[in-house]
Amino acid sequence: INDLNLEIKSGEWVGIIGSNGSGKSTLLKGIMKMTPQKKGHIFVNKTSIDSLNIKKLAKIISYLPQKINSNLPITVKELVSLGRSPHKYFWEFDWNEEDFSIIEEALEICDLKKYSDNALSSLSGGQGQRAYLALTIAQKTKIILLDEPTTFLDINFQLQMLDLIKTLNKKNNLTILSVIHDINLAARYCDRLAVLKEGKLLTIDEPI
Repeated sequence: INDLNLEIKSGEWVGIIGSNGSGKSTLLKGIMKMTPQKKGHIFVNKTSIDSLNIKKLAKIISYLPQKINSNLPITVKELVSLGRSPHKYFWEFDWNEEDFSIIEEALEICDLKKYSDNALSSLSGGQGQRAYLALTIAQKTKIILLDEPTTFLDINFQLQMLDLIKTLNKKNNLTILSVIHDINLAARYCDRLAVLKEGKLLTIDEPI
């Protein structure tokens, strides 16, 4: 990524579009400190991420990667409960009432309460995507990064997933930065679109 300069406003949904290899996923991983930056600065609420460790960053930003592991030997509820980890000390092994309430709320928002005790591996593709989204919701951050959240879903599940994300965006005033491969869907749901090419930002503006 070279000479990329942009500002995401609080409460807006910015979609990142561009061809394969343009730097879309790399940008998200850079914000999450998963890919090191050689120069430049990334600020979250006017604070440089250089001054934040991974745990502190995870209290501010949640990240849903493109590739999810649906074969983990855990239940749906256990997966979602992992979203509370950044808010716990390493010696705290049990969730409190607030944690349980947040986990149940995330399951309900994503319509997964009836599957909460089911094995993660038993879910369909769409349900699995919603389970990981519920995990990010349980993290209780005001910023969410999504790397192609509708990958491998048919059009009906894509619309359901994006409708859910839009509802969260508006209802909870969440700031969302997402990679979306379908430009039509990106234009339909996002407040602004950022177009990347070969690691550079070509433009960022409202979809027409």
